[in-house]
Amino acid sequence: MAVSPTAVDPVINVVNSKPKKLVNDMQQAVDDALAGIAMANKGLVLLENKRVIMRRDHSELKGKVKLLAGGASGHEPADSGFVGPGMLTAAVLGDIFISPSASTVLSALRELGSGHQDGVLLIVRNYTGDRLNFGVAMERARNEGIYVKMLVVGEDCALPETGKVEGRRGLAGTILIHKMAGAMAEEGQTLEEIFTRCSDISMSDMATISIGLSPPSYPEGLQKNVGLKDDELELGLGIHGEPGVHRVPLGTAAEVVHIMLEHMINPASKTHIELPSDIPLVVLINNMGGSSKFEENIFAMETLKQLLRQGYSVPRAYSGTFLTSLEMAGFSITLLKVVSQEILKYLDAPTGAPGWPRTLCASLINEQSDSGEDDLPLYISGWSPHAEEEQERKVLLQTGPQITDKSAHIILQILNFTCDALISCEKQLNLYDQDSGDGDCGTVIRRGAEGIKAAIKTGRLPALRPYALLESLSNIIEQSMGGTASALYSIFFAAAAKPFQKLDESTEVNAHHWLQALEAGTRAVMRYGRAAKGDRTMVDPLVAAITAMSDHLSMKPEEDKQALAKATSAARSAAEATKHMQPMLNKRSLALLEKPIEPDPGAHAVFLWFHAINESVKLLL
Repeated sequence: MAVSPTAVDPVINVVNSKPKKLVNDMQQAVDDALAGIAMANKGLVLLENKRVIMRRDHSELKGKVKLLAGGASGHEPADSGFVGPGMLTAAVLGDIFISPSASTVLSALRELGSGHQDGVLLIVRNYTGDRLNFGVAMERARNEGIYVKMLVVGEDCALPETGKVEGRRGLAGTILIHKMAGAMAEEGQTLEEIFTRCSDISMSDMATISIGLSPPSYPEGLQKNVGLKDDELELGLGIHGEPGVHRVPLGTAAEVVHIMLEHMINPASKTHIELPSDIPLVVLINNMGGSSKFEENIFAMETLKQLLRQGYSVPRAYSGTFLTSLEMAGFSITLLKVVSQEILKYLDAPTGAPGWPRTLCASLINEQSDSGEDDLPLYISGWSPHAEEEQERKVLLQTGPQITDKSAHIILQILNFTCDALISCEKQLNLYDQDSGDGDCGTVIRRGAEGIKAAIKTGRLPALRPYALLESLSNIIEQSMGGTASALYSIFFAAAAKPFQKLDESTEVNAHHWLQALEAGTRAVMRYGRAAKGDRTMVDPLVAAITAMSDHLSMKPEEDKQALAKATSAARSAAEATKHMQPMLNKRSLALLEKPIEPDPGAHAVFLWFHAINESVKLLL
């Protein structure tokens, strides 16, 4: 369906503070960046006093066409990241968002083309400055006897019309041209053959559309009034912040991808691309530089899913940063029609260019269906135990002593009460966690408590046998909580179950057995968490509670409720004492050394569940 432009509000020039950048000197930044690439890739070398990066072995390339591309800096890895065997021979760069001068391009052409009879192909994105400066350099090089042709790539299909002079803008699809032209050059094809084939592809078989979430950060003197609001995106926003076709409301990845794909094939646009469903597609997802890899993966998934749902075959897909715009948030989608199998051959050909992604095709691991990779399943069923193993688990959950139905019912009531108490303290625990962690301790504890309550409600918690109960709590917490706390509590309950596994079925369970379970669980937490008493963790109240409970039971074995009360009081004091403790080393420990204001949230959570258990025991027993 056609996409109607939304009304564009008057542009609001919002001047934000300058983004932080780790550079030495902005005047020298482009040269430093090029030096960094060359220093990290010893097969590359810089042309002295010129912003030209080349293959170190370019003078040895006899019988092969050389490829030179380039343009403004600020679009890395384009074009410097695509210099290497199988792609570009060299790249020439200008200042940030400014085309390189004709004299710099000419220096590169002289270095590559002087005495090289096989010729040089210039690959240029269709921007006026690049087209003119590279064109001037080409004419001067030809006057010097250098064999050179220039391919101007313009595959943008966002703008519904383009001027006769400007034409379509060159975007990330240019990188696919680099790759295919590089493979053709490695095969020994002539300059004329490479130029003709790549020209046909760029004009007829390839299209790109972009979506901008935010403008790039402009160098001094180049600021533009983009004026994107927080709740809108710009379809077709240019890589230098040039206006797109229209604004669209901020939506889900699925909604935005749908708008982009519909616009690409909209016949009302003179720049749309015809996509017969029987022609396979190569898809390139380009991160504009400011979006996270996490978002990029979701965007790639949604793009491929929608294309496959529409019946297109996608034998190759690439996702990553190819042509960026400094910190611009957003993505572009490039579709390349596979009109011949040679296209896939050229894309699959080896390259040493550091910026080209390593994509794991199923064919590389000898895994392919009869009808191609599109039909390979996205998911496979995970391992599941056989019936005999399921039976063994049922037997395992019948291990150890069994308590009375009344006692089991009371335990479930105590657990339910304790979970309610922990859920009610979510905000308090999160507050305590703001300085010492991620600020989500209460939320994590709440998820675990809700998981336990759900198991109680549905009758999935086997309370008749302490071993089965504690094992089940370990599994529930592992699946429901998440994060480090999930692992620690899962270990705690799994280890706490072990002492009951060793007891006979007829053993009468008492407070001493629960104390042994508490000790076993705490030892496991200390071992795997590498925490000791005094490290300002959940271990502090656990150790204090165990000591108090053990001391009381050793003197008065029959006073189990009093022993629990003593343990609760000790846990409270130990949790409070963590306010004044030096933290164990972790990601927030240095900040805590200066201002340990609140108790450790994990320690306070231990006190909370001791307190809730103690109070519920008072009510029920």
